[in-house]
Amino acid sequence: MEQRNRSSAAIGLPSYFVTATTTDNIIVRVERPLTTRESRCIALCPILVFVPLLTSIVIFGIHNYPKFGLKSLSVSDFNISGSEITGNWNAEFLVRNPDFDIYWYDNPVFSVLYKNRMLSAVTMDQEIYLESRSKTKSFVSNGSITLSRRIVDDNQVADSIARDYWSQGGVVAFTVRLLYADGKKALNVTCGDVKVIFSNHSSHGTLMLLDQLQYSPDITNE
Repeated sequence: MEQRNRSSAAIGLPSYFVTATTTDNIIVRVERPLTTRESRCIALCPILVFVPLLTSIVIFGIHNYPKFGLKSLSVSDFNISGSEITGNWNAEFLVRNPDFDIYWYDNPVFSVLYKNRMLSAVTMDQEIYLESRSKTKSFVSNGSITLSRRIVDDNQVADSIARDYWSQGGVVAFTVRLLYADGKKALNVTCGDVKVIFSNHSSHGTLMLLDQLQYSPDITNE
């Protein structure tokens, strides 16, 4: 009688294969395929994480700085005598803060210039405090000016203002500024070519073209 190989569990399978499967604890798991809904959820997970992160960076990382506008400017008792210029200036500004940050400026400097020459510089007695996403508010700046001979060289500024006054029908263009810096934040609002008209050759002048005077400042805030 033919002798059979008893170490094999099945015909055609080598003995080493059977030994490996019987001595080792091998667990084979077959996972079911993902459903369409599960696949979509997995694909959307990175988007759901990335979009809020990007939105936060855009909202809080990119500043939408406050917007300033010059609402009114007037001068009274404006007088030119030789190289001396005197007058009392009053300005009203509008400001709106569309940013999520809070801005405040302690006693900024209000100044009036003529062709880059300083006529007036006065420190405001109020601070500008802007809450986040605040609506438009107004504030007033007042200052008196006096130019001495040591500032005006050879009557150039006084003579130039007088020429503009007579040649432009009582209209003189000035520059108005708001400046502030404290090492952490800086404010620079510059309103150029601000036309002031003196009616009937009087010493009182008021702002022209109110609806055209809107300006954005250079602002840094750390």
